[in-house]
Amino acid sequence: MKRKLVLATATAVALVTGGTAVALAAGGTGAAPVQQARAALDRGDDRDDERDAEAAREARITAVQAIDAAVKARPGTVVSAELDDDKNDDKDAEDDADDDGWEVVVLGARGSTTHTVHIDPVSGRVLGTDTDDDSGSDDDSDDVAAVRSAKVSARQAAQTAAAKGIVTSVELTDEDDAPAGSWDVSVLPAGGTHDDDWNVDVKTGALAPDKDDHDDRNGDDD
Repeated sequence: MKRKLVLATATAVALVTGGTAVALAAGGTGAAPVQQARAALDRGDDRDDERDAEAAREARITAVQAIDAAVKARPGTVVSAELDDDKNDDKDAEDDADDDGWEVVVLGARGSTTHTVHIDPVSGRVLGTDTDDDSGSDDDSDDVAAVRSAKVSARQAAQTAAAKGIVTSVELTDEDDAPAGSWDVSVLPAGGTHDDDWNVDVKTGALAPDKDDHDDRNGDDD
């Protein structure tokens, strides 16, 4: 869901910029086309949010249950879990049905192999597994070390954040604006149409609102 937000923002910039250029070329001020483009994008984002929320509420399998099923199929340490709602997107002909539902990334026992386990969001059945050899990458080594040093697991982070609503994703974050060493958990609150972001401390398990998410909703600028 977060990846969609990034793409939507990039599209908004392109459309708004393009609208301004067209308006100026026609001799207008460009204000009305820009406002119309923004309004259309906002309406599209609202519809996407509503579809995402509906998909999350239709899922019978929680993040914790998806993680349990993934680890049973591929033992190891969970790096992330995400409720993938590709069924709401346009798909290429070669896209697999396995791409819908929960995607749980599990780090193998040796630390150089990761498994992406696809879990059916209704039945909890394992739909398939993609395996990657990540050995030799400095970034991957850092991720492995961070996940393995965390005292609070992805499962525990999801379980903690579930008190705020339906957990739709959990992943380790090292972003500058997030607390150092925390799980980034997206949660759909009861009656909500978009996710709220929460941070779960990897050492203490303490739950706190994500600073970036809070600032964006309140219109705060750096």
